[in-house]
Amino acid sequence: MSDEQPPLKEAAGGGQGTAIQDDTSRLVVQRLKGLYMDRLRPIELESHFGHFNTAALTASELEARPQVLLVGQYSTGKTSLIKWVTGIESNFFDIRPQPSTDKFMAVVHGDEEKVINGDAATCLPELPYSGLSRFGSTFLSKFQVLVQPADILKQITFVDTPGVLSGDKQRISRGYDFKEVCKWLASRCDLILLLFDAHKLDISDEFKEVIEGMKGEGDKCRCVLNKADEIDGENLVKVYGALMWNLGKILHTPEVARMYIGSFWENDYKCKDLKGLLDQDRKDLMQELRDLPRNVCVRRVNEVVARARAVKVYLTLACALRARLPAIGFCGRRRRRERWLCDHLQEIYLDVMKEQGLAAGDMPPVEHFRERLRNFKDFTKFLRTDEKQTAELDRLIQVDIPRLMALIGGVSASGLGARSGEKEGGDSTGATATLGSFSFVRRGSCMILQVAVVLLLLLAVALALVFSGLADKFFAESPAPALRALLEPLLDRVPLAISWLYVPLETVGRAGEL
Repeated sequence: MSDEQPPLKEAAGGGQGTAIQDDTSRLVVQRLKGLYMDRLRPIELESHFGHFNTAALTASELEARPQVLLVGQYSTGKTSLIKWVTGIESNFFDIRPQPSTDKFMAVVHGDEEKVINGDAATCLPELPYSGLSRFGSTFLSKFQVLVQPADILKQITFVDTPGVLSGDKQRISRGYDFKEVCKWLASRCDLILLLFDAHKLDISDEFKEVIEGMKGEGDKCRCVLNKADEIDGENLVKVYGALMWNLGKILHTPEVARMYIGSFWENDYKCKDLKGLLDQDRKDLMQELRDLPRNVCVRRVNEVVARARAVKVYLTLACALRARLPAIGFCGRRRRRERWLCDHLQEIYLDVMKEQGLAAGDMPPVEHFRERLRNFKDFTKFLRTDEKQTAELDRLIQVDIPRLMALIGGVSASGLGARSGEKEGGDSTGATATLGSFSFVRRGSCMILQVAVVLLLLLAVALALVFSGLADKFFAESPAPALRALLEPLLDRVPLAISWLYVPLETVGRAGEL
């Protein structure tokens, strides 16, 4: 037997640092849930995002423990791996050489061992599986939740899947869309393990479809080459190369996900040529599982940001389609126009990318979007304009979520950044500070000049009134008509002299700024 024991059995404990980290994670997740429910989810509903992409998230999905999804063909050791990692001995784990698991089974934490069937499981607010009800009663009859009191399940939830068989008969007899169920679970899980048997490298058509459906979750996918102790080192190298080649053709990429090689059970190794390599890969896989709870906050934030960006793209496309509809859709004109838009979707993509500055990688797959668009009943339900919603999404992505990331980012600032108490941009010293001081003095001088002009006007008016009153009194009492005739022309010029002092304040202001 391998000397390496599942390290996750030790992961339940934690010190003061772990408690502080948990409190921070809980705070971030709760604030993130508020942002999503209050800001992003309403826009998803307005833009009919759920029709073209995955359904809106629920509060239980955002608050759920990290989940690990195991997918593989029959008898690749999916259930055995869960049993080995958790150390659970249960009669509900049916492990046999032939296909034995025909149900989806989520292994979660609880006070005592019990099984919750699918219909009841979708109604429990503590479980993030309410969205599975969309796949119908046939699927729910094949879904179960196994509750176990294992400490490790306080940190991680495991989701086991039925073994994938070859042939169309197996696919038809399921009674539900296996590929879509796996795609839904993959979008909600934090880690996806694709298991392969070292003795059976053929990948069935259904398994290929499942892997292709998970392309959008490629950063979560890891490959596990199980039962590797049953072949010698030379043949193991050939098996590894062949598997990587097959996966490369399915994923259409030269780079394949990280692969762990080992035998994940408690039995002794049959071939011990590569015992060190197998033990190291077992240890690496367990370390990645242990790190899942620590990084759950960052993954939740990343998921919400990715959804916000996707919603923005879908919203832009929907508004572009709505703008191309006729104003009056009588005699089937609107419906014909909708069909034309579906057929010329590539042209609309190019126009939207050019107008909005979007990259080709931001756009949804054309064929998938066309298929969903043809099933959409009425294009007039799309929004006419997206300015308000786009501004809200931009604020969410650029302002609100970065504030949350500041709590958990853990990235040190550059030494070239502004120091605490120093204005951003460095305008407290140098030429910028000099220009700022000059601007302040110039504005102050202009203000003083305007006040002086106002005071001068008031003084001139007061003097004119006083002088006019004294003059009238003098003329009334003066017996000399000649003196009156001499001074009257001068008094007539007093109002004219006063008017010269009324200089427009805006002119004085412009002169002061110069």
